[in-house]
Parts: sequence; structure tokens; C-alpha cells
Amino acid sequence: MTENEIKAKLKEFICSTLGVEPDVLDYDTELFGENAIGLDSVDSLEIIAFVDGEYGIDMTGVGKEHFFNIDSIAAYITENK
Repeated sequence: MTENEIKAKLKEFICSTLGVEPDVLDYDTELFGENAIGLDSVDSLEIIAFVDGEYGIDMTGVGKEHFFNIDSIAAYITENK
């Protein structure tokens, strides 16, 4: 699976499961924090569970820089698969 395919799957998950509108979510959109789209710590746990289930990669305890946006999550997955 390519990094672009991973990004598309992450976006689909975030939109369908976490309720984010697709038109406000780009791969470089900040997910958490002041200037973000409003995801919280519960949402981060959902993303962790998705990544573990989908790619077999445990992101528990991973630095928040890897959760900045879809690009950074996909890069982490690609580097660790």
C-alpha cells in the first residue's frame, strides 16, 4: 500500500467515524490543537485503534508530532510498517 493510499484511507476513517466533513479535511489540515479542526484525545485513541487494527502498528505513546495531520500519520505508518 502506498503512502497516498494510506492517506486516503485515514481521511475516509476520520470523516466517516469521527464526523469530520470531507471538505474541511485535507492531508495537511491540523487535527489537534488551537488551529485545528477540533479533534480531541478520545479521537486520538480512535485513530490509534484504527492504525493498529488496519496496519498492525501500535501508536500508543507516540509523540504528538506524528499526529499533527494525515500526512504525518501516514509518514509514521510508512516508516514503521
